[in-house]
Amino acid sequence: MEIFDGRTATLSMLDKNILLVTMKENAVVDVADTIENYEVAIRLASGNRYVSLVDARAFATITDEAKKHAAQPDMYEHVIAQAIVITSLATRLMANFLIQFHKKNKDVEMKLFNDYDKALNWLKEKLLEEQVDATR
Repeated sequence: MEIFDGRTATLSMLDKNILLVTMKENAVVDVADTIENYEVAIRLASGNRYVSLVDARAFATITDEAKKHAAQPDMYEHVIAQAIVITSLATRLMANFLIQFHKKNKDVEMKLFNDYDKALNWLKEKLLEEQVDATR
């Protein structure tokens, strides 16, 4: 399994179409990081559509410029759904803010979770729905 250890996050594939993004403690995500993480995600998923599990239990922040860049629809063209696992109030507030930005991407459902396993199970359901829809 290939693991990418970036400046702000570690990315790997849990399964063929399940990307795990683990945020690093005290990371400050800027535009360059969003670009790098996007490019790594596409490479790890071999260009296929995938679900994204973001483990944001470590405290991290994102610059305003990076929020705007990450909200662009093309940054999510391969993403089926995204689950964000959080535990702190500060991270919850930031994640809720990001989800509001991403409402523009109506094709990508995003949801916050306190529990990693529940988030993973929800993503597996979304992946299965995508596969069923593809066979119709």
